[in-house]
Amino acid sequence: MSLLQEFCSVFAVPGFIIPYLHFFVTAEEMQLVIILSKEPSHTEAIAARMGKEAAETAALLAGAYQRCIIDKENNAGTDYYIAGSFYNRLKKFCQFGNYHVLPRRIRKELDAWDFDEYVKRNNYFRQVLAHDPEYENCHNEWILLLAEAEAMIDAASAIRVLPCDCKMLADNCDHSREICLVLDEKRLSDRTGGRELSKEEAKQLIRRLDQEGLMHTGGPANWRESGPQVVCNCCTCCCYPFRAGQKFGTKGRWPKSRYLAVYHAERCVQCGLCVRRCGFEAFIFAEEQGEKVASITNQVAFIRERCWGCGLCANACPAHAIELIPVEQA
Repeated sequence: MSLLQEFCSVFAVPGFIIPYLHFFVTAEEMQLVIILSKEPSHTEAIAARMGKEAAETAALLAGAYQRCIIDKENNAGTDYYIAGSFYNRLKKFCQFGNYHVLPRRIRKELDAWDFDEYVKRNNYFRQVLAHDPEYENCHNEWILLLAEAEAMIDAASAIRVLPCDCKMLADNCDHSREICLVLDEKRLSDRTGGRELSKEEAKQLIRRLDQEGLMHTGGPANWRESGPQVVCNCCTCCCYPFRAGQKFGTKGRWPKSRYLAVYHAERCVQCGLCVRRCGFEAFIFAEEQGEKVASITNQVAFIRERCWGCGLCANACPAHAIELIPVEQA
């Protein structure tokens, strides 16, 4: 078996990316991954296997670790390195690498491949589809109103903003890319990347993203007791949780909706902002789309069954014709 073949097997590289593999790893890093696939090793042992000086090996390991090509674990004060995977390398590369040098056709294939891997690696959908929405350790647990996201920022122990890997991979819209906020210092590592924000800077950012038309998600559900962890700012066309939720029919349960919109047609001034901002087509121009909706008296129509309770419509309505109410009161 050649070096390339063995590396692709160990690193779980999708076949279509092999002609472009040089954008992701060097030949030396490929050799390193193969060595580490056998067993975890420390710097001196790896240097001996590769025939290199310890200092040169340490530099190679540090770079490969930062690029998410290898991982490490500490045992009794010594760092042991292990082989990574293409799945994790892709996340890092699309966030912080020169990802757009790849042809768009290949980037679309990578998005489809990564979305399939994402679904395989997370069991939230299976649990929700089995009517067990009280799952644990799930990201993007709640769809948040803007005020709730701001409250989570106020309670944060640290704030780091990162590019969204979903949006970088999918690239289906013109929305902002630097949209993921990590709010818990325990979730930050020496290779998280991104940039630090003050609480006021973070709130200014999510207000701008809200105006831009991005929804807010975050968790955990008990964040007031345990502390907030993340706030993401999502669209329906790129972000994996919403794409998966729509694909698998987990609307309302994951990401969890806790509010529903109420439309007061008598107040509506027909500006159409709600129609443009709703990613789920809960608000539509009924006449233009030929929808059969009962009791339509205005051009704007609201189809309640499509609402996910994100609040983007209410935030922009100049006539206050839309309000959000808790699901249990709907």
